[in-house]
Amino acid sequence: MPKGLTRKLIAILFAIGLLGVGFAGGQYYLQRMYERQVEVGYRRALGEFGTHFEKIADELGRARLSVSDKQRSLIAANLRRLIYAAQSNMGELPLGELHLERISHLLDNIYEHTYDFVQGDMDSASLRELHGQIEYVSQELGQLLVSKEREFPWVSWHEYFSTMLLVPEFMQALTSINDGLEEFKPPVRQGEIQGPGIEREQAIEAARVFCGRDDLNFQVTNEIKGNIPSYTVEAIGDTARYVLEVSKRGGMVLWMTVTSASQGILESTLSLEEMVMEGAEFLQQRGFSSLHITDVQVLQNKATLTFVPNRDGVLRYGEPLRVQVSAADGSILGFWATPFFVAQSRVQSDIATNGEVAWDLEDKVQVGVEIVDQKLALIQNERQEEILTTRLGVKYEEDYYLIYLNLETGDEEHIVQVSSPQFF
Repeated sequence: MPKGLTRKLIAILFAIGLLGVGFAGGQYYLQRMYERQVEVGYRRALGEFGTHFEKIADELGRARLSVSDKQRSLIAANLRRLIYAAQSNMGELPLGELHLERISHLLDNIYEHTYDFVQGDMDSASLRELHGQIEYVSQELGQLLVSKEREFPWVSWHEYFSTMLLVPEFMQALTSINDGLEEFKPPVRQGEIQGPGIEREQAIEAARVFCGRDDLNFQVTNEIKGNIPSYTVEAIGDTARYVLEVSKRGGMVLWMTVTSASQGILESTLSLEEMVMEGAEFLQQRGFSSLHITDVQVLQNKATLTFVPNRDGVLRYGEPLRVQVSAADGSILGFWATPFFVAQSRVQSDIATNGEVAWDLEDKVQVGVEIVDQKLALIQNERQEEILTTRLGVKYEEDYYLIYLNLETGDEEHIVQVSSPQFF
């Protein structure tokens, strides 16, 4: 081979190798930069989350001493602003499948009580209880941040990219804070579940029947005390892991989560209507009848469906049942029914629905709004007070809405946009 041609070939190979090294180096640099940006984002969100809880605790501490209307209004406004910020931080954290229900309920509860606080209708005992709970969370978050301050990184990126990990290990610490909040003070729920007490074996049988998996070995892994005593029952199969909570009184399945292989499938094979049918059939097979679907949230190839009971012609929004359905194969991934069972155990008051209203429906809707559907609905306002409403399913131009009118006054309580008249 001529020397000139050899030199050219060597130069070409050298250039190709140089380009390859440069490309690989660039990709490595971009990946490391992305990892660092995400890492900084996580640290900032968790840091702000802890700071906002600390400030909420400070404001509640001030609230215990305030007397004047001006000071109460300022404190309430600060609390609402800080709660919005804390909830925003929760949305920025990689919570994945973690359920921080008690922390979320605590923030909601404080927000709702700010209105009573301004009007002087909140007693000092309730204020002390809320302050104690928020102090507990604030202190635990502070300790978590101190312990994690010198750690880097917080996320094992090898596991993150290789196993599609949804929840970084450092976030698991929030679950212990959330669970500890129940031990300090149970979440605010009105009522309790009634029924005969059950033993561990009965809880296992209830879980097995509910799942319909006689082939699995179910075991009680935890006992929960508090407002609603319950057993945690688990089983692991070849393709799925089941976790259920069964109430110690009545043997009711309060919630269920299923971790299955279908959760890693990103392709959807079921339509929204088909997923709704799967969820409704699941509930009907377990004895939940006369239900009406009110909401669908689709995220990460899963649909979370919310149903409410239709009792005596009234939709009971305070008694929801939720089911999570896989869009890949229609399998059930989650079930939540605690508010439903708590409501069944309360004394149900009669609702007067036959009286004439003192207002004209046509005066309560804008010109151009087409009323497609009309139902009675018992909803809850910001203070968790039940209000009987006329629920209008309307079409305006090309959009669909639900309008809730107070049955007594005709005032608008809520206006919610929906994707289709299916939710009327």
